Amino acid sequence: MAEPGRGAVLGLYRALLRRARGLRYTDRDFYVEAVRREFRRPLPPGVGPEAVQRQLDKGRAFLR
Repeated sequence: MAEPGRGAVLGLYRALLRRARGLRYTDRDFYVEAVRREFRRPLPPGVGPEAVQRQLDKGRAFLR
């Protein structure tokens, strides 16, 4: 499996933020801040591409 690229991560970030536009009953500001906080959080040292891919898969599953 190829290492997930920056484009895949940024694409997921943008898709999650686009999802916030459609929120009606949820606090939109809370959702956007939570997404930003998760993406700004640094990865622990020694995290390999498999862990990054797992996180991307979790994010994509959330969008479904």
